[in-house]
Amino acid sequence: MVQKQGFLVLLALALHASHSQADVAASGSDDPAASPSSSNGDTPGHGIALPAFQPYPVAGAALWEQFTEGSKQRWKASLAKKQDGEEARYDGEWEIEEVSELAGIKGDAALVVKNDARHHAISTTLEHTFDPASDGLVLQYEVKFQKSLECGGAYVKLLKAPFIGEFSDATPYTVMFGPDKCGNSKVHFIYNHHNPISGSYTEHHLNKPLRPPVDKLSHLYTLVIHTNNTFSISIDGSNAHTGSMLEDFDPPVNPPKDIDDPNDEKPVDWEDEEKIPDPEAKRPDDWDEDAPLMVPDQDAVMPEDWLIDEPLLVPDPNVEKPSDWDDDEDGEWTAPIIPNPRCAEVAGCGPWERPLARNPDYKGKWYAPLIDNPRYKGEWKPRRISNPGYFEDLELYRLSPIDAVGFELWTMQSGISFNNIYLGSSESVAAQISEDVWKPKHDSELAVGEAQRPKPPPPSKPSFMDMARLFRLRFEEIGGNILDFYRTIIERGILEALREEKSGAFAAVMAVGGITWLVWNMA
Repeated sequence: MVQKQGFLVLLALALHASHSQADVAASGSDDPAASPSSSNGDTPGHGIALPAFQPYPVAGAALWEQFTEGSKQRWKASLAKKQDGEEARYDGEWEIEEVSELAGIKGDAALVVKNDARHHAISTTLEHTFDPASDGLVLQYEVKFQKSLECGGAYVKLLKAPFIGEFSDATPYTVMFGPDKCGNSKVHFIYNHHNPISGSYTEHHLNKPLRPPVDKLSHLYTLVIHTNNTFSISIDGSNAHTGSMLEDFDPPVNPPKDIDDPNDEKPVDWEDEEKIPDPEAKRPDDWDEDAPLMVPDQDAVMPEDWLIDEPLLVPDPNVEKPSDWDDDEDGEWTAPIIPNPRCAEVAGCGPWERPLARNPDYKGKWYAPLIDNPRYKGEWKPRRISNPGYFEDLELYRLSPIDAVGFELWTMQSGISFNNIYLGSSESVAAQISEDVWKPKHDSELAVGEAQRPKPPPPSKPSFMDMARLFRLRFEEIGGNILDFYRTIIERGILEALREEKSGAFAAVMAVGGITWLVWNMA
């Protein structure tokens, strides 16, 4: 018997060792240096060598702005006044400085919004008026939200020539493009078109605007207007939307050739109702419009246990008059009223009334049946006439010449930065700027963000007492499983025992042990 017990103990120890080794293998090496979750000890945000800013030359651009030396003199904050002429219309401040959040390039300055909940306006005049009529238009710039933007714009305006006076929301512009997050986030694309009939300018908005990214990384927005009236919008160098200036804007530029005559009126005798009440129909004599929808159910019978004389509410018998109650000063004391407890044990108490049922004689209000209208002429429509304001412009890419570039914004958060603004006609130049200027910065920002991400602490080693406790618990568990396994073998057979055992490796070992035990006892 001692030998049998020793065999079981050795088997349990071996099983515990196999489980312990499996646990170690599942949890990884006990060496913290080998653990993939171990920290390298760097301070968050440190250890990333940022590339240094280098000016990037671009030739042939109407505007190429990297906010280097001399940019402060080129960009002018608006001094426009409010309508009363006393206070500044734009009280928000601007600064050309390096960004402070997720900086990807050392020494890279940008144009930064400095105030929360303010109106901001700033612009720069081009050296030469830019006319997109011949070669189309390419506009590209970077936007970075250094704070979590709740409500604010980050779009750019291309100001129509001639640009004179102080820049404001009333300044005529040719194109407005860029992200806006307030309510429904969108990437604006709006262009102003000159009406050759009225001489006025009308805004035309992209009818299905894109949604912008709103994280703290630098994002690149590119608008290309082609000389075939198509356009494309790219975000971070990837084409996000392609469309037609003739078809994808509200309102459409070209008006319809024909319109409804505004002076045409429907004749007074025009019948446009296809069906009318039958004038010869009469209400039947037995039609009672006053009959109620619901009436007492005459087939209902009062339940036998209904207590007619028992009130629904009674004074609470468990509440006594307070000893300090003075009837002369406090009035006559009455116990609080509670639902009659006797009524809870029966169908009901008090006067019994028949429940309501639908009235079989109910017909409701009588209406004459509808018949075809013999005077029906169809739906009336005003006559169509030639549109006196009709024109057809099939060269919408020939936008108004541009004299300046500006940002006119309302934002609840400061820290919005703008950089690497390109205006010209070359898609290839814009693509090269994306590859050589924006992408290295974006990749560097991603690396900085990853370095600043909090690292999980390394797993701690269990103490000797913890290991002893775990060993005891495991030993007790294995011992119990052994007894249950052997008991099942004896009572229902080894196949049933193996079928109920759910841990495959343990079942195999236990099967060998069980067979050995049986052979041993049979010898």
